Amino acid sequence: MENSLAQVPVPERHVLERRLTDFLDERGLKIDDVLGETDQGVGSPVLAVASGSVLAGFGNHRSDLDLLLVVESDRLTRFPVQSHRHGTLIDVNIRKADAVRAHTAWLRDSAWPRFGSVTQDSWNHRRRTIKTTTRLALGLPLIATDPWDTWHAGLCAPWLARVVEQWWTVEARRLSRAARLLAGERPMVAAARGREAVVAALNARAAAAGQLYFTEKWAGEKLRISDDREGLAALREVLTPPLAPRDRVARCRGLVEELTGPVAPLHSVLRWATGVGSAELEDRTVVDRWQLRALEVARTGLPPAGSEDILWSGPPDADPPPDIQRLFVHDMLWLAVAEPDEEASG
Repeated sequence: MENSLAQVPVPERHVLERRLTDFLDERGLKIDDVLGETDQGVGSPVLAVASGSVLAGFGNHRSDLDLLLVVESDRLTRFPVQSHRHGTLIDVNIRKADAVRAHTAWLRDSAWPRFGSVTQDSWNHRRRTIKTTTRLALGLPLIATDPWDTWHAGLCAPWLARVVEQWWTVEARRLSRAARLLAGERPMVAAARGREAVVAALNARAAAAGQLYFTEKWAGEKLRISDDREGLAALREVLTPPLAPRDRVARCRGLVEELTGPVAPLHSVLRWATGVGSAELEDRTVVDRWQLRALEVARTGLPPAGSEDILWSGPPDADPPPDIQRLFVHDMLWLAVAEPDEEASG
């Protein structure tokens, strides 16, 4: 991932202001209407940033406006406060100040992916943190008190480009690995995972070209802005009506290899998925998901359901035992990938 730009390319303030103004003018709104949404009854924000696809330059007439508030308060909810007061959807997301600072430092400084940090919860936490951090970095600050003005300006640093490109590259490899494991029993699902893997690889390619807006669906726009005709051709190919499912899986996995290039070997890591329960019955184990469906495997001694123990791990070209693979195929296991270390388990 050495191709990442030395500095995160952020549009100049006047460009961001024009994008926001055009969005508001089309809806008969003023900037004061947006600033009025910063008062959500949890204290004055130390940082308020207008963000989302509108500020990234991808927005259209159906787009809403994202408003990120950083406050020094414990009375918060992770759910966005959706405002329709002005006839336009404004998604107000509120974050605790010390958590934002700590999570951003964690992104910048932590070694990832490692066996201990690729549980389902931690994977999703990293994804959410990257989304929040990039939207803060790429957005327009409407309120920025000292020292948060300096902190915000410092987000546009080389490490952020590295983190975003790394995420998409690793996610592409993870989804490609999932497609391989699913192809035998669930080829249509495997084809879908393969397509998602290519889209992730194209997002990594766009990130290497400086397009860090963190969402899957705008891959095409990011590639267009980067004038990446080869990437756009690959995107068109995987979004066309599918080949035979197993052929599509093979083609998508090949594209992921081409697009992401050589990376450090990433081992597969299988843990219980969220919502799994299990019960041993003599020489077998019944595993259920949310008590809605169940699967029986002919073994006992599996790690306790709900634990973060690794059920199986192995190098890129290795497959788990058939019964463990069957648990994955039927959505009972969470698949991650990680660089091998002393915690690796075979």
